[in-house]
Amino acid sequence: MSYRPRSYAPPAPASGPVPVPSALRLMTALVVVFVLMTLLVLFAGRVPFRPAPIAQPGTMATYYIERDTQLLSTYGYTLEGTVHIPIERAMELVVERGLPVRESATPTP
Repeated sequence: MSYRPRSYAPPAPASGPVPVPSALRLMTALVVVFVLMTLLVLFAGRVPFRPAPIAQPGTMATYYIERDTQLLSTYGYTLEGTVHIPIERAMELVVERGLPVRESATPTP
């Protein structure tokens, strides 16, 4: 083994025509690029972990919880003009009256 520096000269240009890659090599290269790009697009939006919900302590969260609890447990009108009743009373009415049934247009034999 020799430790002398070597001079690497670029190869001499070929005097003949430049070889053209075969159609099979070009098609293989295009398929590989297509598969890699497809995988990149598919996995680009994936998150490697499941994000946990962030607790919102403070007055805003308390305000929303109290407002919704008050709406679900009292009688009154909504902003659209419809009447709301407490959930417990609504469940009692469903037990007493049952659920509405749609009448079919054609009689069943």
